[in-house]
Amino acid sequence: MSRYKRSATDVVRWPDDPDAREALEEWFAAVQSDSTAYLSGDFLDFRGADLSRLDLTGAYLANSRLVGVRFEDANLGDANLDNAELRGADFSFADLAKAEMVGCSAENARFRSARLFSVQFDEAVLAGADLSHAILNSAKFYKTDLRDANLEHASLRWCTLGGRTMPAVLTGARMVGAQFEGAKGAVVGPVLVDEGATRSLAGADLEAWFAEHGAESVQVVG
Repeated sequence: MSRYKRSATDVVRWPDDPDAREALEEWFAAVQSDSTAYLSGDFLDFRGADLSRLDLTGAYLANSRLVGVRFEDANLGDANLDNAELRGADFSFADLAKAEMVGCSAENARFRSARLFSVQFDEAVLAGADLSHAILNSAKFYKTDLRDANLEHASLRWCTLGGRTMPAVLTGARMVGAQFEGAKGAVVGPVLVDEGATRSLAGADLEAWFAEHGAESVQVVG
């Protein structure tokens, strides 16, 4: 049995906007007879909601307002959050595998220990976001703003970063196979760069490793 919830009685707090609440209620009614039904909430305002632990697989939330909304330990796998407003939203421990998040605004959002496998974060804003301990294998961060983001102990295997400013904290991150495509900015190491996560690089050695992988402008400051 799935740990995720699909009942209206499981909503911790409903959104303040009546249209967003109606969309949720319609989805809850639909999944009772069709387990493949998905939440259609594009362009709606879900502020004030706490949707933690809900099974929102495949939810269509493009261009929606999700500022400060809580999705802790929720399932948003395959969801579409393109261009959504996610400032300060909490996705801690959530599953967002293969979600589309192109162009989203997620300043200071929390993704701590979230599963973000193959997420598309291209051209998104993640400045100040907490991505520590997150699984970001094969994620795409092309032209993504990662200023002051925290990727401490995150798994970034085979991900793509570049085109804009790199995050500040990569301490303990696993980055084997990562591609950088002109990434720049100052980062804090050390970083684990081999398949077995046993080879740790810092300082000049880490700067040289970044340069070898297409990030000649990355400066290691710790």
